[in-house]
Formats: sequence, structure tokens, C-alpha cells
Amino acid sequence: LQGVGESLPYIDKSFGFANLCEVLEHVQDPKKVLEETFRVLEVGGEAYLSVPNRFGLKDQHFHLYFINWLPRSLSDSVIAMFGRHKSYDGTAGLQRLSEMHYFTYSSITKLTQSVGFKSQDIREEKLNKRFDGFPRYIALLLYKIMRPFYFDSFHLKLVKK
Repeated sequence: LQGVGESLPYIDKSFGFANLCEVLEHVQDPKKVLEETFRVLEVGGEAYLSVPNRFGLKDQHFHLYFINWLPRSLSDSVIAMFGRHKSYDGTAGLQRLSEMHYFTYSSITKLTQSVGFKSQDIREEKLNKRFDGFPRYIALLLYKIMRPFYFDSFHLKLVKK
């Protein structure tokens, strides 16, 4: 079947799992895609979601440091200056940075929760499993300090309540 994320060609509660790996930044309406994902998941169904960090140190699409920190009105010019533009001939997934949707951790968790998902940070879950006691506290503290800018993307497990 062919379709777009904003209007999935499936009946309600068709799936137990959905994978939205590095896709949300490329769609027209991220909230609508999440709403459609929520609709086609069965109750208790899960989704893996990864999205680019708006303030990550290195951009994963154009491989430039600090480009995400710039206003989007300047980013395309800087990308061109470094010769990192791609062919924008309508090929799927090849968009200008100013056309993509990047997220802060706060904005993506608020968006997923507004649709009805319970969201969990996968990296945080891994740290909770790996460490106990005081080392867990330190690991989680360092992670939460670094999360807003160090990592190029966020990885969430979404659960349909």
C-alpha cells in the first residue's frame, strides 16, 4: 500500500508496533502523523520514535557542527557556503534544513503526549537498567545535563494508553 503518514491507509487498531525512525522531520504535519500512528496502534501498542535534536551539536543530515543553533532563515545559506547542499529535485527525504521539523526534548515529548501517547526516553531507560544507587543518580544527572545539546537525536518509546 502507498500512502502518506498524515493519512495512513489502515483501519483503526491494526498494529501492535510502529517504527518512526528519522521520519517525522520530513513530513508535512508531524502532529497529524502521530495522531494517525496513535489511531492505527492497538491499545497497549508501542512505537519507536527518533527525531533530530533542534540544538544538537552536529546535524545528522548535513554533517555540520552548530548549524542547528542558527535561525532557520540563515541555515540554508551557511549549508551552501560549506558546499553541503544536496540535490533538491523532489527526491523523497531530500529537503532543505529550513523545511524540516527538528525538536527539543521538551517539544517532542509535549507533542507525543498531546496526541495521547505515554513517552519514555530510551537512553534514560538504559541508564536506569545499567546503574544502581549513587552511580545511577550521577549517570542520569549527567545525561539530563547533556541531552539538550550533545546528542543529535532523541529516541523515544511511545505507548498507546
